[in-house]
Amino acid sequence: MKTQTYHLKITLITPLLGSQSTRAVATEFIAKKNGFELSEAEAEMLPDALERGTTVFHRNQADQPCMMNYQILGFLKASAQVQNGRVTGGVKALRSKVANQVFISPLVLPLKLPEGGMLDYCERPLRAETAMGPRVALVRSEQAPAGTVIECGLEVMEGEITEDVIRDLLDYGYFRGLGQWRGSGAYGCFRYELTRED
Repeated sequence: MKTQTYHLKITLITPLLGSQSTRAVATEFIAKKNGFELSEAEAEMLPDALERGTTVFHRNQADQPCMMNYQILGFLKASAQVQNGRVTGGVKALRSKVANQVFISPLVLPLKLPEGGMLDYCERPLRAETAMGPRVALVRSEQAPAGTVIECGLEVMEGEITEDVIRDLLDYGYFRGLGQWRGSGAYGCFRYELTRED
């Protein structure tokens, strides 16, 4: 199987919100409710309870905030769904091709905060229309500042997913970024550098 490898450097232009539950919520509620258990390694990557309702970033062994490779792939698949048939070369069934032909490494992607930057918190109301009427809850998330850098490798199977297609997909990150509230345009938006590796 022939592949092309790239180095991707993402630089946030807006803050990024953590989207993971704390360890207690993830292991005792979400996983069990859905009929599975988190592995010990996965559970260790989540911080202990902070304040109720707080979403967080994963942590690596050095206790650095991190994203996971599947979050970058998820962004690329979402971008592919929106741009199906509209990217360079008019590639169709783009989301499926990205899901099956693009690989992100490593699994754990540390967030490199800008010099003097630190994690903060973003609190905001969350509104929902329920069967019992409108409801409002307060949501609190860890927040990485603009200027934070995320780096990873992309390995792409030879075929219709060319460098130009990858760039078209990544360009969408300027408008709709990563993490929670990415669709607002106020969180997770980024610029990128993509370097082909031979």
